[in-house]
Amino acid sequence: MKLAINNHSIKAISVVLPKNPRTYEEELNFVNLSENKFKILQQNSGIFNHFISDENTYASDLASKALEELLNQNLIKKDEIDVLIFASFTPDFLAPACSSLVHKNLKLANHTLCFDISVFCWGFLQGLLRAFLLLDHLNIKKVVLLCASVKSKKINPKDKITFLNTSDSASAILIEKTNTKQKAFYSQNIFSEFALEETLPLKAFNENGNDFMKTDGNLFFSFIMEKFPIFFEDFFSHFKQKKQEIDYFLFQNANSFVRDKLFYTLKLKNNFDDSLKEYGNTLINKLVLDLICLQKQLEREGGGD
Repeated sequence: MKLAINNHSIKAISVVLPKNPRTYEEELNFVNLSENKFKILQQNSGIFNHFISDENTYASDLASKALEELLNQNLIKKDEIDVLIFASFTPDFLAPACSSLVHKNLKLANHTLCFDISVFCWGFLQGLLRAFLLLDHLNIKKVVLLCASVKSKKINPKDKITFLNTSDSASAILIEKTNTKQKAFYSQNIFSEFALEETLPLKAFNENGNDFMKTDGNLFFSFIMEKFPIFFEDFFSHFKQKKQEIDYFLFQNANSFVRDKLFYTLKLKNNFDDSLKEYGNTLINKLVLDLICLQKQLEREGGGD
């Protein structure tokens, strides 16, 4: 499906990262790696920091802190939040909803519409689409999109590479109605035949699922390199856009190898430092942090707005 929808504005972003409950030495012991092997892993992945939540901190806790920061900075008032969207694949519970927990934690207004969506790494984009569509309603002026991940709690301790590259995080994105004729473009293809292969089932009610989250990295990488260039070219062709007029491209990726290979395959130049090195693989918040890193780069270059 390809959609041309009314454009709206991201007015503010708040991101929360937890402090690691373990020291550097404790973490090396936990994953049973020497310091030299750990440094080699960092060089290969392009990730030099990661942040994991303690055993008592969950997705709704991090998201509440992220939204609280927007409130404390007077970027929005509680009674101005028309819609609260919570996007995550690591909710605190199957019930109640995380949006309800955040609403309770921060004592938000009763009129605020609350929605939860279960989404993986691309949840920010799906949440953004929903926010834009909701803002087309006459009575909706401001939407807060919350994206949260505490994947570290569902990683097998034996999976050292995934653990050391993964960061827990939450973001609060304030999106406001814009009365403009400018359009935003959204395209999505679903290949559901791989639904139980690329990401192995994680246990919920179905006892046939796994206790820990597991992704088939080889399948994911080969599939992306085969399918995404076609999707990418089709997107620009369909919407009659020119790649040469785009200043920066932000891609969802788990490490620097995938990122660099993707840019090479698409014949694009990577002209800014994304969030991987400083913040690790934040999954659902990777693109959110990329926007922040890009803004900081533009400010250093004197072109930030």
